[in-house]
Amino acid sequence: MRQRKIKNIDEKLLAYNECLVYEPAIKKGEWNKAFKTNNDMYLEIGCGKGDFILGMAEKYPERNFIGIEGNTSVLYKALQKKRINNYENVIFIPGFVDDVREWFDEKELNGIYLNFSDPWPKNRLAKKRLTHRSKLIHYLDILKKSSYVEFKTDNDDFFEFSVGEVLAVNLKIDFISRDLHSGEMAENNVWTEYEKKFSQKGKSINYLRIKKGDSSMEDGIFAAFNGRTIPKEDKIFGINTRAKKMIEEKGKDSVVNGTIGALLDDEGDLIVLSSVNKTLKTLEPKEYAEYAPIAGTTGYREAVKKATFGDLVPNLFVESVATPGGTGAIRNTIANYSDSGDRVLTSDWFWSPYVTIAGEIGRTIDTFELFDEDKNFNKASFEVKVKQLLRDQKRLVIILNTPAHNPTGYSLTDENWHDVISVLNDARGDRKIALLIDVAYMDFAGDEKEYRKFLPLLEELNENVLPIIGYSASKTFTFYGFRCGAIICMAKSKEVSEEFVRVCSYSSRGTWSNCARAPQTVIEKIFGDDMLLDEVSKERKEYRDMLIRRGKAFEAEAGNVGLETVPFDAGFFISIPCENPDEVCAILEKKGVFIVPLAKGLRVSIASISEEKCRMLPKIIKESM
Repeated sequence: MRQRKIKNIDEKLLAYNECLVYEPAIKKGEWNKAFKTNNDMYLEIGCGKGDFILGMAEKYPERNFIGIEGNTSVLYKALQKKRINNYENVIFIPGFVDDVREWFDEKELNGIYLNFSDPWPKNRLAKKRLTHRSKLIHYLDILKKSSYVEFKTDNDDFFEFSVGEVLAVNLKIDFISRDLHSGEMAENNVWTEYEKKFSQKGKSINYLRIKKGDSSMEDGIFAAFNGRTIPKEDKIFGINTRAKKMIEEKGKDSVVNGTIGALLDDEGDLIVLSSVNKTLKTLEPKEYAEYAPIAGTTGYREAVKKATFGDLVPNLFVESVATPGGTGAIRNTIANYSDSGDRVLTSDWFWSPYVTIAGEIGRTIDTFELFDEDKNFNKASFEVKVKQLLRDQKRLVIILNTPAHNPTGYSLTDENWHDVISVLNDARGDRKIALLIDVAYMDFAGDEKEYRKFLPLLEELNENVLPIIGYSASKTFTFYGFRCGAIICMAKSKEVSEEFVRVCSYSSRGTWSNCARAPQTVIEKIFGDDMLLDEVSKERKEYRDMLIRRGKAFEAEAGNVGLETVPFDAGFFISIPCENPDEVCAILEKKGVFIVPLAKGLRVSIASISEEKCRMLPKIIKESM
């Protein structure tokens, strides 16, 4: 119920003139003179009866607060509370503001609060919303660098609109919760009067904290950076370019290029399965030139299920959609099974493009510790993070890259999988979880049947958990440049699987549209011919065995020289814990060794270097650390 207008309100306000500013434009650039101290200043737009701003004034006496409220009858209640409690670090503006820049100077404020603002539900009135992008841009101007805007509302539609507006301008989502009082911010939350009212009715409160980006990165020469930090070059491909340049100058024998995750022979040449190449050359023009359906050709979508599950037949509703490599599967999972602004969970050792993929669609990456002190899978850390994120989010995407994890080479055991399933089944049943298993390196981990044994365990997951497989043909069929992959769901119901195809196809149409038909046709032909499939599998095994020998050689020599490695099972990569990875990599490059610095250490691509170099490399790395 709206506050009734108080009789003679203008006369009653006169008693509070010492804390009211009727002409705020005059104070522009000099607001601190209105306070007794020169402290940081924070603004609440629409402060209502003052519960929030006065609560903040009490909690943070070292800060100064300004409240704007146009309804003077409502503001009168705030003034009464202020006087009773004698808060000297709060002043009020009785009025409505359209452009805050008329009242505040550039970089004058440290924070802005928008609490339970009018949602203006009609679309034609969207520009009146305090979180409309035009107003957010105004806030940027009056905020200091690294300052923030905090927004709370009970209105879900208004909240989702606001998240979209934030992503449209140079503001960073620093924290988001769709259930504030259940989440990690609840303990320090200062309540508003509306917040108390709606919470008592059982309504979840949405919360958003957004930060002003670094102004030096706002725009490019011509391009709009939109708050993104865009490097001059991709880190991994940049290192690879320097390695290739040195190879041209000094020769292959003088350089170790352990950067890119592509399988090379001992001479450093790309391995392409001859059986796959032979099949590719049999294609008729219409088999590669015609557009493929958005979701992929029917034959390919069935073939990729066989490629993923082998002889296993899941007792679930399984559907697949073609993607450009495993990257496309990751992108579409995050886009369709998380909310804007959500945090996506993966391990602290992870493939760095996850950050870019998530960031491009308005999400961020959060991590759990992959290993405990005994170098085993850290169930406790995984459980803590899952529970923490599900307090604030109504959806959660989890990415587990296994078997043969990039960048460590670790593979989850059956025991680890039981731990994962136990944690997810014990999680809140009113939340939706998408568990994406990135199996890009599965067919180079070891025995193909052995490394698929975990797949039936996924059937034990509760209905609110959707297992999704991210499949990459790049490695399995040495199809790197064709960018061929798939996203595959293992659903408990037909309705969920049909929805999966619909939403993933829609996302595909809005990004890459159709995937290339040629690799889909090749894979369809391989799985339609038992003799050809056997030929491909045998040829792949030869190279897999070569890769396994390289991994064992590196592990053995690392043990001999005392070089600590992260737990390794199989795959393209081995990682080494290191406190100063960039410095070590710079030293190694001078010695002709090119590997990748990660946040927590060094990554070596054993897929791209010979067994001889795998034996030589640990000593060089150890001496450089």
